[in-house]
Amino acid sequence: MEPKEFQPKAFYRKFDSLLAQIGKASAKDLNILVLDELAQSFGTDLKIQSGCLYRRKGGSYEKVRGPVGNSRDPWPLSILRSDPAIALVMEHKAYIYSDSTAPPWGTNSVAVVMGEENQFLMVFRLGAGWERELIELSLNSIRNTLNYIRSTRSFGVVFQEAYEIQKSLLPKHDPVFNGYDISGRSIAAELVGGDLYDFHIFDSKMIGLAIGDASGHGLPAALLARDVITGLRMGVEREFKISSLIGKLNHVINGSFLSTRFISLVYGELEENGTFVYVNAGHNAPFLIRGSETLSLTIGGTILGPVADMTFKRGFAFMEVGDILILYTDGLVEREDPKGEPFGDGRLIELVKKERQEKASTIIERIFMGVYKYGANEKWRDDATAIVVKRLG
Repeated sequence: MEPKEFQPKAFYRKFDSLLAQIGKASAKDLNILVLDELAQSFGTDLKIQSGCLYRRKGGSYEKVRGPVGNSRDPWPLSILRSDPAIALVMEHKAYIYSDSTAPPWGTNSVAVVMGEENQFLMVFRLGAGWERELIELSLNSIRNTLNYIRSTRSFGVVFQEAYEIQKSLLPKHDPVFNGYDISGRSIAAELVGGDLYDFHIFDSKMIGLAIGDASGHGLPAALLARDVITGLRMGVEREFKISSLIGKLNHVINGSFLSTRFISLVYGELEENGTFVYVNAGHNAPFLIRGSETLSLTIGGTILGPVADMTFKRGFAFMEVGDILILYTDGLVEREDPKGEPFGDGRLIELVKKERQEKASTIIERIFMGVYKYGANEKWRDDATAIVVKRLG
């Protein structure tokens, strides 16, 4: 049996679960929790064999935890800060040792420094089949998020202000675009959320559509959603080409500090004649419904944020008269009934087909009503967003 392909969104769902545990952990237990969980829950994805945690003490790093995982060879108890291997991880913050530099714990390994003034050093030995991009994506995201969590514990965060900022950025009304009926809606699971959607009317001939989902929810996700909406609007105003726009936005997100630095996004430009040019950056594939046929819009690239230099491809679709385009976030399709069964893509598609004769705003209302009832009318556990576009006759 072939190994399962790495799924970025599945990884971050597990990562969000880890963050929930971190939020309840004391400061002294934080790094130990992360070390143990990475070895146990993420070992298969990242090919981690074993790991150790070290803490800076004077001129060296002293082992405080480990080894965890499957450790056949001994680990050093102490590592000099003057060691060349330490200089590399200090420079890059996370470094994979697979070349001529042999660290004290051995090659085919990765180290990451975290905490104030690089107080902690976390090291993992890797097994066969590890992939550089996946390791860098994962550990850089983890390091940045842990550092962010530490910083937020040192000062109060004004959520109401963030709510007002986010509210001001979301569309205040549905757009008017010749030959089309368009409507969007978003519900946050908390006071502020990480979902976004936006419209930009270039002129009477073209409109821009965007929908995205930042990792987790709450304030960190809301800050990232805010940055993405602002970046998109600036890029559109400067008339960047769609692939270039998403690439530049990805680079900006990667350098952001106050965020989890991971977001999936679909941005597309719909022309009056029905041509839809889009980029899907790791997001749930929008559906183009045409009679009994359903097309998935998947072309683009990976999620935005973890890797600075990524290339994104353009996808093309065409909306005929009577077609319906639906863009959505996973808060809708992953909402579960009391038995734990998710709503799923299939139910969403069938619901839209059933309501296809209604106005776009009515379809949106029926979607949210149907999904909410499916979850036994319980509080939304994740942000939920959708856009419906109908081409009129």
